[in-house]
Amino acid sequence: MAHPWNCPRFEYEDHPRYKHHLAERSRAIVTSLRRRSVNGVALAADSRDVHAFLFNGMTPLGCDYYAGHYRGEDARCLRYYKVHVGNDPRVGIAPELVLRTMAAIALHVSRAVLALEGWHTDPAVAPPHRLMATVQLACLVFERVLTVHPYANGNGHAARFIIWAILGNFGYWPRNWTIDPRPGHPDYDGLIMSHRSGDPVPLVTAVLEDLAG
Repeated sequence: MAHPWNCPRFEYEDHPRYKHHLAERSRAIVTSLRRRSVNGVALAADSRDVHAFLFNGMTPLGCDYYAGHYRGEDARCLRYYKVHVGNDPRVGIAPELVLRTMAAIALHVSRAVLALEGWHTDPAVAPPHRLMATVQLACLVFERVLTVHPYANGNGHAARFIIWAILGNFGYWPRNWTIDPRPGHPDYDGLIMSHRSGDPVPLVTAVLEDLAG
């Protein structure tokens, strides 16, 4: 089905104070994760509440549901909302596939984190192995969510939150891999592209280096 002709695109940058709002809300989310006042694992599995918090008030008029809902959900302007990012046709799966794909990702996150919690309490597993496995999971989910592109916009923020939530669950806190603004790594896009193409090492290494400071 085609996207309804009068459905606006979601461009949060059109909001006059989007930089201020996103910076402030991102800081609040990080504080909540550090204080463990939210369930970071549950929010990593399903980031819609976080996306709503970040982008509430920045959506087009009449499309409040763009914040906190996936493409393909039963809302007039999301049901058939397609996205295209750059020149990579792998990004932005069909809207009718988003819900089931994100449900599968959520299940994987829940099971993988549970397994990692066993590793982190097992004295036979060396700390470097625990760290590596945790970063690998965070990067895998980060890249997969960016590839699905489940939201009309704001996917990068949601995916970076997931990295924070998974790593923070085990006490690993990024330094410069920020939710907002976009990380300043000189090859940020290239790291993601490499992972998407089957080489996770550059992205995993960049996150490890960020944790090491």
